[in-house]
Amino acid sequence: MDYKLERSRRKTLAVTVKDGQVIVKAPYRMSIPYIEDFLAEKALWITKKVREYNAKAAMLEPITNGSSALYHGMMLPVLPTMCAKACINGNVVNMPLKYDTAEKRDRALKNMYQKLAQIELADRLYRLSATTRINYSSFALTNAKTQWGNCDGMCDIRLNWRLVMLDDEIVNYVIIHELCHVVYHNHSSDFWTLVKKFVPNYRAIKNRLKNYSVVTSLYR
Repeated sequence: MDYKLERSRRKTLAVTVKDGQVIVKAPYRMSIPYIEDFLAEKALWITKKVREYNAKAAMLEPITNGSSALYHGMMLPVLPTMCAKACINGNVVNMPLKYDTAEKRDRALKNMYQKLAQIELADRLYRLSATTRINYSSFALTNAKTQWGNCDGMCDIRLNWRLVMLDDEIVNYVIIHELCHVVYHNHSSDFWTLVKKFVPNYRAIKNRLKNYSVVTSLYR
């Protein structure tokens, strides 16, 4: 089994699967045979996690190969045209001909998404705040690699700009999740009861959101 070994002053052995890669965290003096015996015991779990990641990555292959872009949960074809900047036109994304490399196209899409997110997410947060009657202090976009949103102790809400790539039901759930953190700065039963008040099927949406975990690694 291929894996990345990270040693530190920790006392315990742990294994995680991140972006399809098996990462082992071990104490400095722990032997390789002991580590590999541990991995053998965890083989079924590791295989399951790697397969889950590969399935998610395959779902997004049209995005990673540059032929499509995800917007509001829909795959839109990316078409090279005589336009000035990347933009959504109906059910396609127009891409300037001058962006003739994957790096240039990704940068153009990132700029497009961020501009859309600044308007769309700010508006949606404002409206859901009014609906739930939960007030927040400020809003800003974030480029976080593992989080869709965050609400700090000052009730400042940060939303990952990639949320505009996902469908409305998921976006609403993420925003309401963060608004509920204004009331409860934890994940207690009271917090989840409040979330359920506004999103009765939040568990199903939360599980569906896991399918898009690889999206936060796009356009970096």
